[in-house]
Amino acid sequence: MSRKDTICGFQVQAATWALNRGVSVVICNGMQEKAIKFIMAGRKIGTFFTNAPTANTASVETLADNARHGSRVLQKLPAEDRANAINALADLLISKQADILEANEKDIAQAIKEETAAPLISRLSLTPSKLKSLATGLRQIAETSLTNVGKVLRRTKIAEGLDLAQVTVPIGVLLVIFESRPDCLPQVAALALSSANGLLLKGGKEASHSNKALMDVVKQALGTVGAQDAISLISTREQISDLLSMENQIDLIIPRGSSELVRSIQDQSAHIPVLGHAEGICHVYVDKDANLDKALTIIRDSKCDYPAACNAMETLLVHEDLFHQPFFNEVCDMLKRENVQLFSGP
Repeated sequence: MSRKDTICGFQVQAATWALNRGVSVVICNGMQEKAIKFIMAGRKIGTFFTNAPTANTASVETLADNARHGSRVLQKLPAEDRANAINALADLLISKQADILEANEKDIAQAIKEETAAPLISRLSLTPSKLKSLATGLRQIAETSLTNVGKVLRRTKIAEGLDLAQVTVPIGVLLVIFESRPDCLPQVAALALSSANGLLLKGGKEASHSNKALMDVVKQALGTVGAQDAISLISTREQISDLLSMENQIDLIIPRGSSELVRSIQDQSAHIPVLGHAEGICHVYVDKDANLDKALTIIRDSKCDYPAACNAMETLLVHEDLFHQPFFNEVCDMLKRENVQLFSGP
């Protein structure tokens, strides 16, 4: 027996001795930097021994494997079935509205208790009109999903009887990390459904009740096509850094939130591709030849209808020829009536 085997044997014996006395044990490499700090923070470091009953929840690795299998199930389905599942999800958002809003009220109450900033509470909030708008958007996704998978984008004749075709196919398993907006969950789920991708969702703890309620209706919609496990919500206390190391289970990471979140994910992910934005460019430009009545409506809608949205207008650019026309004064007056602060510049 080697010295290494002897040491391992002693470690297991010591762990067993501790377990028999009601003490859980972690065996890890003591040379690893910050090992004790990471263990105390709940990171998966080393091997954990315990007699305590574990939570009846699947591990993240299991959820990822299920998502891979679910993606294959979705790929085999006719496009019409995937579209029907998305429409079923849209219907459930309306029929389960009371349950969803009740869960959302718990998140709102906790946010108010923690004195969360008003714009963040606005993003967190769900209303009947928001759910109705969500359902409408999902039905639009269903309509456009019929040609997402298997569409021939390009075909090149290589030789007689030999063609090279570029065809759209699913990516595999996606990990979407999003912040406070719970309405993001059904939107992303519908997009994954339409493209036959497996999906893991990691939401912010501030929307935990809302996310769970929305995930329940997503599971019901997936059940209509026998793909319940294709999409899952990661509700365990997994560190994002642990998720970013799962290159064998996850094919693409999509962070959806602040630029700080996106940059952090991009910096931490060494082996999994990250699809993310840097800074939002929420600009509206009004050209001198634009339909000014329509432009006024667009400006109001893009800023005043839902100012807490991440894609709400931040900058309005107006062609210089319009500065001395009534339109410019109309825009300024309208924005002031809506309590929008104006900061003019050249």
